[in-house]
Amino acid sequence: MMKITAMTKKKNSLKRKLVEESIDVDALRFLKYRVSEKYSTERNLFLKRDASKENGLIVTNVPAFLGEDVVLAFINKISPNTEIEDSFVQRSNAADNSLTNGQITVSITFVKPESVNEILCKCQNVGPYTASDFAELDFPTVLKETTSLYCRLFPSEEQIQEMAETYIERYDQDLADARREAKKKYSEPDEDGWITVTRNKKAAKAVKLKKDEIPLIGGLGNPKKRKVDLAFYTFQAKKDKQQKAQELLKKFEDDKKRIAQLKQSRNFKPM
Repeated sequence: MMKITAMTKKKNSLKRKLVEESIDVDALRFLKYRVSEKYSTERNLFLKRDASKENGLIVTNVPAFLGEDVVLAFINKISPNTEIEDSFVQRSNAADNSLTNGQITVSITFVKPESVNEILCKCQNVGPYTASDFAELDFPTVLKETTSLYCRLFPSEEQIQEMAETYIERYDQDLADARREAKKKYSEPDEDGWITVTRNKKAAKAVKLKKDEIPLIGGLGNPKKRKVDLAFYTFQAKKDKQQKAQELLKKFEDDKKRIAQLKQSRNFKPM
C-alpha cells in the first residue's frame, strides 16, 4: 500500500514537472476575475516573476478599489498551502501617484521560491474568481466622484470656519515664534561673543503754529466752500445761462462808466 502511495506521489510530481517545463514561467501570465455578480464582465490581473528576487511575484493591472487584500485572497485560492512572507502596494499609474485611484501594482514575497512557479502554472487554468466574494468593495461610480468633487469645491460652513480658525492659529503661532527668535537674537551673544544693542527712535515732537502761518504751510485753515450749481432740468440750465449773460452785461456797463469817469477827471494842459 505504501509503495502504491509513493508511486502516485512520484507520478504527480512528474506531471507537475512536465507542466512546469511546458509553461514559460518567466513570461507574463494572467488571472481571470470579475467584480461581482452584477458587474460580471471578465477582467484580467497580470502576473510575472519578480526579477529582483527568486521568491517574488508581481501582480499588475489591479484596480485601486480592488485592493491588496483581494489579490492575496486570489493567490490563496489558487494555492491554499502557499505561505506568503510579505506583500505591499508597489506603485500606481494615477497622475498624482495616489494609491486610491487608477491601477496599482502589488508585490508579493513567498516563503519558498517554488510557490512562484506553482502560482504562475495554475493561474490561467482557474477562475474567473468573483472579487465581491472575498471583500466588500467600494468601487467608484459617477455619482460618488461627482459628490466628492462637489464637497471639495464647496466646503460646508463648519469646514470653512474650521479652516479659518486653523489658519489664524497657525499665523499667531508663526508670529509668536518670529518674535521669540528676534528677542533671542538680540539677547544672546553671537559666535564672536557680541550682543546686538538697539535703541528705539524718539517720538516726533508736536509743532506749534500761529493761526496766520497755517495757510502758508498747507492751507490748514478753513477753506472757502465753492458752490457748484448743477442744473438738473433743462429750464434750469437756460435760466443759469441768462443769469450769467446779465451778470456779464452789468459788468460791461460798470466798466464803461468807470472809463468815462476817468476821461472826465483827466486835466488838459496844452502849455
